[in-house]
Amino acid sequence: MSNDQIKTVRPEDKIPVLGKLSYSIGFAGKDTFQTIVNSYLMMFLMMFAGLDGAFIGVMMLGARIWDAINDPILGSIADHTNSKWGRFKPYLFSAIPMAVVFVLLFSVPGLDGGAKMVYYTVVYVCYGMLMTILEVPYFGLAGAMSFDPTERATVTAWSRIASRIPAITMPLLLAALQSYFAGTMGDEMLGQQQGYFVTAIVIGVIAIVTAFIAFAGCKEKALVHAEPSAKKHSGWKDFFNVLKGNWALVVVMIAQLFFTFNTILCDMLNTYYLTYSLGSPALIVGAGVALVAVGAMVGQFFYPYIMQKVGSCKTIMMVGVPVYCVLMALAYVAGNTSIPLYLVILIALNVMTGILQINVINLCFEVCDKLEYQNGVRSDATVFAVVSFLMKLAAGFAATIAGIGLQWAGFEGMGPVTIDVTEQMASAVAILRFALPGALAFIAFLAVAFYPIKKDEISHIRDELQKRHDAMPENTNDAR
Repeated sequence: MSNDQIKTVRPEDKIPVLGKLSYSIGFAGKDTFQTIVNSYLMMFLMMFAGLDGAFIGVMMLGARIWDAINDPILGSIADHTNSKWGRFKPYLFSAIPMAVVFVLLFSVPGLDGGAKMVYYTVVYVCYGMLMTILEVPYFGLAGAMSFDPTERATVTAWSRIASRIPAITMPLLLAALQSYFAGTMGDEMLGQQQGYFVTAIVIGVIAIVTAFIAFAGCKEKALVHAEPSAKKHSGWKDFFNVLKGNWALVVVMIAQLFFTFNTILCDMLNTYYLTYSLGSPALIVGAGVALVAVGAMVGQFFYPYIMQKVGSCKTIMMVGVPVYCVLMALAYVAGNTSIPLYLVILIALNVMTGILQINVINLCFEVCDKLEYQNGVRSDATVFAVVSFLMKLAAGFAATIAGIGLQWAGFEGMGPVTIDVTEQMASAVAILRFALPGALAFIAFLAVAFYPIKKDEISHIRDELQKRHDAMPENTNDAR
């Protein structure tokens, strides 16, 4: 396939600007939940709910293992959904119960001991299940909006860029609300707790509104070869059929697991690192979390141009991960030098993070295209159910490592009290923040070295798929 062919998009496969914006807005609303959960939930549960770090980590990992059961099933159900709105759009309504559960997650009930542990376990498991219902079909929706790989890459990049807007603004809002309530209530810790609660309400409202925008503005292609009969789905059977003999998907799964494990661990510990290792106040911590999103947004903005020049997801990964690891080492050195220098390198580090995050998603689209080429059936939601599960499993592993590591370092869940941090505790946080994530990223790099789909092969597959789609005029009709 020539560069001219890559740049040419057929009119019927072009996603309108309104569609791209609607999808991106909905994606941003969905990811707003994760912005606060990944960066702040562990700190909230330790500092304000009074739970031990080890318990929090085990709770989160257990919830992610439970997702191993329901993610593939939900992906298969979504792939075979047949409604007047399409296969994936009906699941956007799950944003409503999701918002309610999210507020409960950042509330402190009047319970003691075991009852409080049961409360947070139940709420967190419900949060994970509802995120599955919202997220897995949403990943599939991008593939259903167009058959063209360039359009999919573009809408993926737009959505990731949009998701960084709340990732920038919500930590700043949280920091501002915590400072405001600390002043009005006359108690810094209780004020910070109230700031979490109000921020959760704001995020819930945003998620509901943006889900309805996505529902109204996104249009799915009517895939007549998608076998929409609900009687034909079998979640785990579909999952194993997709996985069987699919070395490319296995490699992507390993890369997704370890790179996501790395990024979520960084997000969780960045808050602790800024707060306790560098001794930053709440507003600086909020700015530090926001700058992570700024860097990722820049990387995701430039990703389509990089992909167009390089033309190979594997090459981007093989070059990008070593650069990422070097920047990780520089960030550690900068943290020992000055906070401003650390924040500058933090932006550069997350530029590369943003590029690599989208690149892993596009590896998944390559796998989906090859499956359609071989089997004649799209399995986007089933494949992305695997992605969603791995992201959650990575979050569980990250929480477990972070929770046990922080407790080992001397941080205890004591409720709303101020912690006296020793030099040893600060050093332990720095090691957890940089050394382990760098090793995890390197494992993802090693996995992608074995990725079997070549640049010429995927170009041929997509040429053939376009011919098939051209021969199926029904496919140009949009679902409502």
